Amino acid sequence: MPYGLKKRKNKNRVTGLILSIILVAGICSGCGGEYADVSGDRAVSGRAVSGSGISGQAVSGGAVKSAGKDPSKKYTCCNEQNLYYVENGTPILVEHNRQSGEERRLCIKEISEICYVDADWLYYVTCSGDAAKNQDQIWRVPVRKEEEWRVDESAAEMILERNRRDGWDLYWCNGSYIVYSEPKDGGSTLKLYNIRKKQYEPCDDLGFGFLYVEELFEESVIISCDGGLMEKKLGSDTVNQIRDNEEESPITFYTSDVLNNEFFWLESGGSEKNHALWRYRLENGKKEKLFDLVQIRQMLKGWGVLGDCGCETAEGHEIHLEDLFIRGDHLYAQIQILGEQNVPQCHNMIVVSYKRDGSEAWEWEKEINEYLHNPEAHQKLFGKLTESGCEVRSIYRSRGSVVMMAENICLMYLEHTEEKKNQLAGYDFQTGTFKWLTKRDWEWWLPYYEWGMGLNTSGYSEHMPNNYD
Repeated sequence: MPYGLKKRKNKNRVTGLILSIILVAGICSGCGGEYADVSGDRAVSGRAVSGSGISGQAVSGGAVKSAGKDPSKKYTCCNEQNLYYVENGTPILVEHNRQSGEERRLCIKEISEICYVDADWLYYVTCSGDAAKNQDQIWRVPVRKEEEWRVDESAAEMILERNRRDGWDLYWCNGSYIVYSEPKDGGSTLKLYNIRKKQYEPCDDLGFGFLYVEELFEESVIISCDGGLMEKKLGSDTVNQIRDNEEESPITFYTSDVLNNEFFWLESGGSEKNHALWRYRLENGKKEKLFDLVQIRQMLKGWGVLGDCGCETAEGHEIHLEDLFIRGDHLYAQIQILGEQNVPQCHNMIVVSYKRDGSEAWEWEKEINEYLHNPEAHQKLFGKLTESGCEVRSIYRSRGSVVMMAENICLMYLEHTEEKKNQLAGYDFQTGTFKWLTKRDWEWWLPYYEWGMGLNTSGYSEHMPNNYD
């Protein structure tokens, strides 16, 4: 995807809790302790996630790449004390104690994935069958806090059993419900299983065609379907229409903050004024537009960002919202600015922030933008192939981009000019310090992208001012 955010978010998304814990703890232990640890008193829980997306306060756990000789290892869930993953291609569930570093390897027949962990239970899926029939079972095992938060595999209990068709095996769980999409009449339907009541709840009022689960909250599930974007209240007949498909601008991006009951999406239409970032608050059922790119363009002009790159006019710049990050009480939008097409194209990546309560206007993120800035002495004309196979000759005014944010850390992928390579770096919000991360940091802590295949550098290479990737 050359420009803009084209990926569709799904079940596998990175969120901030495990990064807040692991990035801070891992970087601290591996790089001289320059970063402060995470604090907070909210309950910790997590489910399997990977990809790019939100970060910030304690939210559901994220997938990260583990250190060691086996690059296939990945932690996929966490609770307050432990990290968990299923060893690739094996029936082994690994429980890693964050404090002691101890790892327990538990053999669980036909385990395929972990779908949720909280302070009391770990939920996992087993899969058996052949090409004609697949049998899924969802189990839970207690976490014994009195026994150093260890999983008690001897007390496993089956929660749900179902026959499934190939490809329909994505399960969402929040400890109260198991939610998934199932084929039906050339489309799909939503299935809501109440764990406490041990029964399915009716949900035939969500339209027709294919249905996709976008996020599971404590009391609601957000789905997209032919009828638009909807919120289905769990344990209730209530369905709220968030957005219908009659609106002009298609949705290209979803992300969410589970603990704060907020859901975000980006609309991208045929004209720039239709590009907008929206927020839906589950607690009151209200949606609001946080900004559109006409407003962003005016802000960039006011900051003098559009007129100092040698392009013909400020109006000639294309502006794309690349990503949204959530950290504490702030939103961070990463914006890519592309110069005139008639001259060697200039690329510039900048970050702006917004206080979530709306008490302040969007602000220029001075420190982060200073690290993203590529000094004029290093700005050169590079030819680079896009994913479509077309060569674009560009001058890069930025030396990389923000990958994600945790509670105290902004993680960036930047050109390291002295080392002549692209490298991961961290900026500490509390101390204001910047540090290049080592290859070991990268391999140990960097979240999985593209279903566990490591950092998809091709996704970042088009933003880099060199051909190192």
